[in-house]
Amino acid sequence: MKFDILKIFKCESKQKKLKIIGIVLMFFGILVLWVLYQAFGESSPIQFKNPKYIEIPVGSTTYNVAKILVSEKLIYRPRLFIVLARITGFDRKLRAGYFKFEYRPSMWGVIGKLTSGGSFDVKLTIPEAYTIYEIGSLVQCELKIDSLQFVTGCSDTKVLRKLNISALSMEGFLFPETYLVPKDIQSGSLIVLMYNEFQRRWQPEWDIRLDEIEFSKLDIVILASIIEAEAHVKNEQRQISSVYHNRLSKGMLLQADPTVAYGMGKINQPLLIKDLKTPSVYNTYIHSGLPAGPICNPGEDAIIAALYPETTSYLYFVSRRADGTHKFSRTLIEHNKAIQEIKRNLRNN
Repeated sequence: MKFDILKIFKCESKQKKLKIIGIVLMFFGILVLWVLYQAFGESSPIQFKNPKYIEIPVGSTTYNVAKILVSEKLIYRPRLFIVLARITGFDRKLRAGYFKFEYRPSMWGVIGKLTSGGSFDVKLTIPEAYTIYEIGSLVQCELKIDSLQFVTGCSDTKVLRKLNISALSMEGFLFPETYLVPKDIQSGSLIVLMYNEFQRRWQPEWDIRLDEIEFSKLDIVILASIIEAEAHVKNEQRQISSVYHNRLSKGMLLQADPTVAYGMGKINQPLLIKDLKTPSVYNTYIHSGLPAGPICNPGEDAIIAALYPETTSYLYFVSRRADGTHKFSRTLIEHNKAIQEIKRNLRNN
C-alpha cells in the first residue's frame, strides 16, 4: 500500500487543514526570522581592541572564505554564510584581497564588506633574509610605524604565546612577501598578518618531513634562516643545507658567520677574527647545534632547502665573493686549499 501524504491531506477536514497550514507557516516564519536575525542582527556590537586585517586569496571558494571568517571569529555559522551568499548571488561577487574590520559586523555586513572591497593603498615588500630590525626600519619608512614599537612587539611574550611560538621572538616567522596594507595598520596587526602568511605557506607534507628528519618546526626555521643568510645564489641553497645537515649529524660546530653577526648586532657588516670568539647564544663557533633562534626571515625556497638538503658529503664551503657563489669541500685540507685559491684569484684580479 502506497503512502500518499497529499491524499491524506485531502481527506482531512477544513479545520484540520487550516491548522496544519498554520503550523507550517508559523514554523517557516520562525525560520525566516531566525535567518534574518543571523544575517542582519549584530551578534556582538563590541568593537575590536585592534582592527582585524584578513586576506582572501585569489581563487578562494565561498567555502574557503567562510573558513577564513570563522577562524578570525567574524562569523560563527559558516553554512548560513554560504547559503546567504549563494541565494543572493553574492558568492560570485566576493573579492580577493585584504579587508579591515574594526568591529564584528552582522553576517550581511561581512558579505557587503567582502563584495565592495577594502581601502588598501600601500604596497609593502618584505625581502627575503630581512631581520625583524630591518623590517622595523622598513615599516617606519613606508607606514610610519615606530621601528622600536615593531621590534618590541615581535618579542612580546603574550603574542608569542598566543601564536604558539616557542622562539625568543617572531624572527623567522614573518614571511617575506609583497603585502597590500592600509596606511593606518598597527604594528601588532601587521605582525599577525605576516605570521598568517607564514602559516598559509607552510605545507602539510612538511610536517611529515619533520618527523622523518627528527627536526621541530622551529629547528627548520632556524636552519632555513642561516641558509637564507649564507646563500646569495638560489641554486646553492640545498648544497649549503647539506653542509649544515652533515655537520649536525657528525656533532661538528656549524661555524656559520651570519649567526655571529646577528648575535653581535652587526647585520650586513664584515666580521673580524676576534668576533668569532664573542660570547652569544647565537655564536655557532662557540655553541654546538643550532643557535638560540632564527637570524632572519627565510623565504619558501630556503625552508624547502632546510627540509630537503642535497645528498652530499660536503662539510665546508667558502665564498668566491665576486659572483656570490661558493666553493664546497669534503675535508679541511680541501677547504684550506680552496681558501688559498680564492685569495690568489682576488689578488690577481
